Amino acid sequence: MRISRREFGAALAGLAACRRAPEAKRIPIGVESWSVRRLLGEDPEGVIAQIAEMGYEGIELAHYYQYENITAERFRKAFDANKLRCANVHIGLKNLEGDELKKTLDYNHTLGNRVLIVASLPHYQTVAEWRDIAKRFDELADRLGEHGMRIGYHNHPGDFLPVEGQVPWEVFFQNTSAKVIHQLDVGNMPPENPDPIKYLKMFPGRTQSIHVKDRTADFKQAITGEGVLPFKEIFELCSTIGGTEWYIIEYESDAYPPMEAIRRCLEGTRRLLGEAGPRA
Repeated sequence: MRISRREFGAALAGLAACRRAPEAKRIPIGVESWSVRRLLGEDPEGVIAQIAEMGYEGIELAHYYQYENITAERFRKAFDANKLRCANVHIGLKNLEGDELKKTLDYNHTLGNRVLIVASLPHYQTVAEWRDIAKRFDELADRLGEHGMRIGYHNHPGDFLPVEGQVPWEVFFQNTSAKVIHQLDVGNMPPENPDPIKYLKMFPGRTQSIHVKDRTADFKQAITGEGVLPFKEIFELCSTIGGTEWYIIEYESDAYPPMEAIRRCLEGTRRLLGEAGPRA
């Protein structure tokens, strides 16, 4: 059977479309409350309103239990009043165990949050220990799933330093199911293994959020867009293969006052993303 040149061209075009990279999606921008933790404890309503005015779309609430006098209802009321979402929370592993689990579930259901990120783990010194904690996270993922919640893990530099010849971050996520999600802090990686792009590609679809944290060549924090990290490629991977639902800006240096720092970082992030101005 003979086909025309037009039919042949259409077939090639269809093949090219099948091979085309996934279409990029827009990802909302939130802020990690650790960046403004002292101010948030002093005036939660005022700080949350200022964050919304800057143009943020959500807040990741870090270690909310440190604010003993601020209830989940109070946080939720302030979020709703300013049309902000609770992106995730940062908690300790102990808050998911024993009697603490019910308190955590109740608090986060009130808050309207469904993603629980374990902020750090001990520096386990054997591969076996990392495999054991991975199994524990898998069990927690199943248990939390019954309540409409997900669990994830946030990295620190030590998670990328070899233990018994293997990288803990890799061991952990190779031994957990896709129910256990990443929160990749792209500026929180050591000089020995500084490349977040490698891990976005290694675990596609599992990076629920990233901490947008730029750094200088000598590994000091910088305002987003003023450092050396290849954010354009990072953002492209997040929006295509990463499975990323939130960009979470975090600024921990004291080079600028906290509110000024998160405003500058949001502006820098928007420039990199090609977005402009506070969102209506």
